[in-house]
Amino acid sequence: MKILKLLLSTLFISAFFTACTSIVQNNLVKSNKNDVSSLLKILIIKEKEINKLNQALEACERK
Repeated sequence: MKILKLLLSTLFISAFFTACTSIVQNNLVKSNKNDVSSLLKILIIKEKEINKLNQALEACERK
């Protein structure tokens, strides 16, 4: 009976920690996707700013 209780407890604990690990991994993947998409948005904004500055510089050079 003790062995059965020990076995069931071990299986329960293993299943519990496996589920927690999966949740943490999924949250980490979602977080990384959000980080990448926000970085891409920032990159696009900065490229637009650089293009505007280049256009202003070219306009100054033409004068």
